Amino acid sequence: MTQSGVSRQIATLEDEIGFSLFDRLRGRLVLNRRGFAFRRHVRQTMDSVDHLPRAARAIADGVFNRVNVVATSSIIHGLLPPAIAQYVAQWPGLPPRVIMRSLREISDSAPEEDFDLVLAPMPIPLPRFRLIEKIDFELYLAGPVGSLPEDDAPIDLGSLEGLPFISLDPFATYQEGIETMLAETGVEVTYICETSSIVTAAQLVRSGVGCAFLDPFISSLVRGPGIRVVSVRQKLMHAYGIYAPSSGPLSHEATQFLELVLDYVHSAQGSASQSNLET
Repeated sequence: MTQSGVSRQIATLEDEIGFSLFDRLRGRLVLNRRGFAFRRHVRQTMDSVDHLPRAARAIADGVFNRVNVVATSSIIHGLLPPAIAQYVAQWPGLPPRVIMRSLREISDSAPEEDFDLVLAPMPIPLPRFRLIEKIDFELYLAGPVGSLPEDDAPIDLGSLEGLPFISLDPFATYQEGIETMLAETGVEVTYICETSSIVTAAQLVRSGVGCAFLDPFISSLVRGPGIRVVSVRQKLMHAYGIYAPSSGPLSHEATQFLELVLDYVHSAQGSASQSNLET
């Protein structure tokens, strides 16, 4: 479409809904607050419409209940895939629906959104959901070989002075805890990059850019030649929360999915503990 054609369609839409969607800043159109709110509802509606053919086929095949899970990026990429794989293997006729959302999108989710489980970093206020499980875990330090000591023994924070670091501030809720502990130890690190994605931080570590504190599920993905993943002697702890709707019990499918998530957490934490003992 031409620029003028796009402009006419935007103007027509704004006339129809009764408010402007964009502000013009330095010659560019950017979504304003009403635009962001409207886009969220449009996206939810389009997701529902896109799902209708799949839902019809599933019902025709005798599948009536499927688990709907929403989680943040780090949990979607690190913690959930092994549990999803186990779930699909055990119940191939009940394909789970797993949606990635930001913390703000999860907090702002509309009442009509039908989520069975919500997984998000703690703490986060979710008015329509209750906390049913808390996953406590230790953060691990990942970095290129040469940045960290040669052995894999737990590292002391004092030895991190001057190392290049990738910051997840302000989006990772544990970043504040990391910086507080570094300040208390009197350690100053050099932040060379900031990202809102823990997955991007892990990939930057793998590319040799710098070091990062990662959860045990993401850190397991970067282990390999050229990368060291070690625990910290002054343990840095964090937690993910698993939430369910405040009204009504968990469905059978959601209960099964939850059990597989917790099974993987226990096995992953046991493997990490054993690895540290061996080193």
